[in-house]
Amino acid sequence: MTNPAATYFEDVAATGMTCPHPDAFEPDGVRVYYRVLKTNSVDSDCFLPTPLRADKPIPKDCDACVQKSVSIYDDLPGMINGYFRTPAGRGKKKHVGVLILQGYDGMLKRTFGPSHHSWWRSSVFDTTTVTIQEIQL
Repeated sequence: MTNPAATYFEDVAATGMTCPHPDAFEPDGVRVYYRVLKTNSVDSDCFLPTPLRADKPIPKDCDACVQKSVSIYDDLPGMINGYFRTPAGRGKKKHVGVLILQGYDGMLKRTFGPSHHSWWRSSVFDTTTVTIQEIQL
């Protein structure tokens, strides 16, 4: 259930819709999530939504609200198969942010596949809680 009192890092009100979606849920503080990092350090820029590209098809169910979310995975092999084996992921250093999200860190919704989640990051999310793991493929 969406928390109407939450303040999100992205301007979700600009979507003109209920965002996060009503079926979004708070993280439980136990489940581990993973995010592809471009470098071996963590800062706020590591957790920005991925902009849509004109040369790529828009994924099914990707509305204005989902476009304001951050892609994370709850399964490391699922993330590896979903990202590192694509042309965009080949040949890059494989750094992964490991997150254990608390309820105040935002809202989640399973989207686009069994291990992928859209995460609406709260404005209080602390990047220093993220650890970095290097993946060897």
